[in-house]
Amino acid sequence: MRLTKYLIALTISLFTAPLLPAQVVVIDPAQIANNQANHIVDLAKYVEMVNNQLKQITTMTQELQQVTAYVKAFGDPSGLLNITGANQLISSLKQTGVGQTIGQLQQAANGIQALEYTANGLYTNLGSTFTTPGGVQLPRAEELYRKYGAIQQSSQNFQGVTTDVLARRANLRNQIASATTQRQAATTDAETQKLTGVLVGYNAELATVDHEIDNASGQVLTQDAENRADKERDDQARREQRQAQIEESFRRYGEVFQLETTPPTFPNGR
Repeated sequence: MRLTKYLIALTISLFTAPLLPAQVVVIDPAQIANNQANHIVDLAKYVEMVNNQLKQITTMTQELQQVTAYVKAFGDPSGLLNITGANQLISSLKQTGVGQTIGQLQQAANGIQALEYTANGLYTNLGSTFTTPGGVQLPRAEELYRKYGAIQQSSQNFQGVTTDVLARRANLRNQIASATTQRQAATTDAETQKLTGVLVGYNAELATVDHEIDNASGQVLTQDAENRADKERDDQARREQRQAQIEESFRRYGEVFQLETTPPTFPNGR
């Protein structure tokens, strides 16, 4: 009996001995459920991210379509490099005109030219010399005629400016007409706006060119006013000199011919 129990115990120990060092595998259903839940959450986030990206792509596509439609309707301003009339306007703005300042005209005044000036045969050539009644030929005082030369220079300047301005005005008016026609035929707002800017520049330049005639006319009037003032100055100087001469003559006459203040004496006490 004891032997039998011993054998049974030995047999059990032999079968159970190899299993003692091995680890026991444990299955945790809660952990598995938690991992699956986390995976579902990550998948939902990924789906949401993809949806947001799709929305952004859709928005960008719509914006691109709007920009494309805008450019098609209004045009691309940067693509309009050659606007009708722009180069001609720039060239006109760079022209300074032919007019001279009143100081330049006065410096260029010449007395001899003033004496010989005929205004296309309207006046008489006085010549640079004259002959006295005794037959003596004398030169004229050139300096006395420079002021007349100055106003003649101003008049010629006015005529030159007028001729130049009339030609430039005709050209500007043609350019305005051409730019206006181009603006009416413009197919985009960008082209219309640029052509409008060119037209504004042309009209401003036209007004400026017209003022050149006014300035030249003002120079003639200014020089004429100076000449008149100079004549009055000369007249005043001559009157002053004549007055001084008259006073000096009376004084000298009084010194030479003094009145007798003592009573006369007669013979025989009479």
